[in-house]
Amino acid sequence: METKILFIGWFPGWSKDIAEPSTTLVGTGFDAGTNHLEYEFYEHLAIHKIIEKTVNAEKEGLDGVVIGCFYDPGLREARELVEIPVVGVCEASLHVASMLSAGKYSVLVGRRKWIPKMADNAKIYGLDSRIASWRVLDLTVPEMKDKEKTQAAILREARAAVEEDMAECVVLGCTGMAGQAMRAQEELGVPVLDPVMMGVKVAEMRVALWKRYGISQSKIGGYEAPPADELEPIYKKAYGKK
Repeated sequence: METKILFIGWFPGWSKDIAEPSTTLVGTGFDAGTNHLEYEFYEHLAIHKIIEKTVNAEKEGLDGVVIGCFYDPGLREARELVEIPVVGVCEASLHVASMLSAGKYSVLVGRRKWIPKMADNAKIYGLDSRIASWRVLDLTVPEMKDKEKTQAAILREARAAVEEDMAECVVLGCTGMAGQAMRAQEELGVPVLDPVMMGVKVAEMRVALWKRYGISQSKIGGYEAPPADELEPIYKKAYGKK
């Protein structure tokens, strides 16, 4: 089954290697005018573009969308407006971690600043009770471009999470850490989850459910779409198109 998935956000080229051979990944930036989304105001700027890119993806025949920031910006808004699966890398990673650990798992974040928003999301997802700890690397997203420094911080905090917090699994809580899970997993002997990989693999599963069985986000309750007659003029005013 040929699948085409849009990845919105920082998209490392190697990410295409984690997709199935039948999956085509299309990468696009947030186009928010910032080089990271560490602040809620920056996230607010990105959500406007995420919505537009998601709606356009469905119109252009793509099969699913991955939102590549651990804040999961615009996830609920985007799911309101489309039928195709929309996956947030945080939600995907936390659910996979819950299936891989009998007890609790820890999330590594760049800065303490990120924790309140991410913890709120974990609570919304019903997974806050599974989190043993939020471990801080003391690195900004731009600083994560230094891969050696980031890897050392990941190993330091992941080891502390396992030894001190009794975590059975570790989640890398930023796509800026993408590509650095394997070494920590090999050294610690526990699952260490890359958020880009989790987002893509969960999206592939969601697309299979959608294309084969018609299963996607529910359209009653929280993800109910606005009435078309209300939405069209609002969307046209916001984006200059229907």
